[in-house]
Amino acid sequence: MIDCGFPVIKYAAQHGHREWGRGHGEQFRDAIQELVEIRKNLMSEKNPDLSADVIQRLAERQFVVTVERYPELGEEFLGMVEGADVSVEDLVILNNYTDFRDIPMPDEGCSVAYVSHGCNPVVGQTWDMHGSAKRYVCCLEVPCAGFDSPAVFFSLVGCLGMMGFHPDGRMVGVNNINTDKADAGLIWPALIRSLLMESSHQAMDQQLETAPVTSGHAYLLASPEAGEFWEVLPGLAERIERLEAQQDGFLFHTNHCLGNQAKLRESTIGKNSTTYIRYELLQKKIGEVKSLEQMYSLMNDHENYPKSICSNFQTDTQDPSVTCGGAVGELKTGEIVMWRGDEQYDDTFVSHKFKLGDGHGA
Repeated sequence: MIDCGFPVIKYAAQHGHREWGRGHGEQFRDAIQELVEIRKNLMSEKNPDLSADVIQRLAERQFVVTVERYPELGEEFLGMVEGADVSVEDLVILNNYTDFRDIPMPDEGCSVAYVSHGCNPVVGQTWDMHGSAKRYVCCLEVPCAGFDSPAVFFSLVGCLGMMGFHPDGRMVGVNNINTDKADAGLIWPALIRSLLMESSHQAMDQQLETAPVTSGHAYLLASPEAGEFWEVLPGLAERIERLEAQQDGFLFHTNHCLGNQAKLRESTIGKNSTTYIRYELLQKKIGEVKSLEQMYSLMNDHENYPKSICSNFQTDTQDPSVTCGGAVGELKTGEIVMWRGDEQYDDTFVSHKFKLGDGHGA
């Protein structure tokens, strides 16, 4: 099996979205094809009765909704399809795997946190996925018009981006929640990309309120103005918490609903089995976090291992969910660390540091 080595994929400002996608797809063609097959096989194992026709219909609809809303990201997506020599359906599955909600998915989840102390917000997120994904995680550097520094995303090869940081001091994070009334809508990594490329925190809020999502997620929107969590599911966008940047305090989320409205639509089927354990651990520890280094330590905390914030809990041999990586960032300074694996228990651990300046280009 291929190990991509946690690469940093850099998109050139002089190229367009189609070229970005095609180059990405060509460079990691074999890995993308391998990851597509892994995810298709996992879907089949989870629900042997799931027909190819149903998967194709859902994937086509998700692609159409995404392209209609985000034409440039649709071009990038098609470039990846061309470069990797896969079908549109295949790449939708790679990107939107956890949103095929009629399939009981692996015990996947994330821990996401925001801390404001002395007007210097720090944020962090783990990324817990099926263990097979760890070999394919990557970082994306995406040019930002008018800025000297790119935006940086934690992602998978073949994926538009799963969480990220903008050079103007904004961050978008996300985790899964299990809710009802799933409907074929946006490919959620396209929503992450578009949210982070908005012009302001208010614009991020407005887009999230109207996004035609496929299924439920909790989104962290952070900026020099504020940090806030939204729980967004088909037909509902509920802001559940907000902390102004000048306020000292913290926010955090795992994988169960906190909002009054979202709780009424939460599904217990497939709910992450460690979500309450990780929530309690964060609740106990996050008050001590005041710096980037302390946030990094929190996201890599092993208390109650293997059911810990940095988790290696395996529900069974068929569904090994592990912390495949994560990211932390200090919004004021632009200092960011992204990593793959578990620094304490994993000999394939790799990390990258980034410095996103706030300077505007000429």
